[in-house]
Amino acid sequence: MKVCSECNAVFDGRKWRSTPETDRHGVAVLEKTLCTACKRMRDKVVLGTVHLDGEVIASRSGEILRMIRHEEEIERARNHTSRILDIHSSGQKMTIRTVNSLLAIHIAKQFKQAFKGRIDIFKDSPGHRPRSKQDEGTISVKWMQNPQKQD
Repeated sequence: MKVCSECNAVFDGRKWRSTPETDRHGVAVLEKTLCTACKRMRDKVVLGTVHLDGEVIASRSGEILRMIRHEEEIERARNHTSRILDIHSSGQKMTIRTVNSLLAIHIAKQFKQAFKGRIDIFKDSPGHRPRSKQDEGTISVKWMQNPQKQD
């Protein structure tokens, strides 16, 4: 087995997990390495981008950041690679870059559920194409609180 030297996730030969599994003698045999998520964070690989646009972004910024981090926590429990690379905010606009494309979609869906509005999902955004069918493509998601007031 391998263990990530950054986040301590364990790779059992098939999947990265948060907790180590032991061999038949009850001993975990671990080799230090970096997991997929930590490599993506280190290399700043962006597979998901969320663009948020709405009055709620400026008026309730603390609540918005807690909501985003909470969604990351929930998704990370399901999928080890669900991580936020960075968050940039300016007025009533916010951009969240993730190292997992599904996390971007889940964040946008939470905003639609909480604050209504509209989401648009764009798969395989310009600048990146999956190397194979098993590779993850990029996702760009836009949530607008008031879609009729577009730029």
